[in-house]
Amino acid sequence: MQNGPPHKIFQPSTVSYNIIYFSVLLMACISHPAHAYETISLKEYPTLATKIANPVNLMRLDKTKTFQINTDHYILQFFFNGQNLLGIIFKRDLSKPIHLRWCFFRSCEENPFDYKVVIANPHQAPFKDNFFEVKYPPGLHYQFQGLHFSSGN
Repeated sequence: MQNGPPHKIFQPSTVSYNIIYFSVLLMACISHPAHAYETISLKEYPTLATKIANPVNLMRLDKTKTFQINTDHYILQFFFNGQNLLGIIFKRDLSKPIHLRWCFFRSCEENPFDYKVVIANPHQAPFKDNFFEVKYPPGLHYQFQGLHFSSGN
C-alpha cells in the first residue's frame, strides 16, 4: 500500500470544466429545442393503395396492403386484417348511401348467408375524409370469401 494522498477524482479544475460543459449543453438545448412531434397532413402525401375491382375476392387480399375502390358515387380506401375492415372515404355523393355486403361466395352472388352493413346513410356521417370501421359479424361459424360495396339496396 502507498502512504501517499488518495487519488482525487474531482479536482477543482475538472469540476469547473464539467459545470461549464453541462451549462453550455443545457443552453444549446433550450435555445434550439428538438421537435419530437411534427404536425403532418395525410393530404400532402400520395395515396399508396392498390386499386381493385368491386366485388372483392377476400382470398386474394394481402393483409399488409391498403386497397382502393373507385365508383361514380364514392372513392374509399380500406385495410382488411382478416377479421375487420378499416377504411376512409375520400369522395362521396351525399345523396347516395354506401353499403357493404360480406359475401359467402367469392363471386358475391346473392346468398342467404351474406351479411349486409350500412357504412354511410344519405346525408349522414361519415362524410368526406372520415374513417369507418366494419367489424366481422360475431357468432358466425363460417368465413366470408368476398366483399361487395354498393350505393343501392
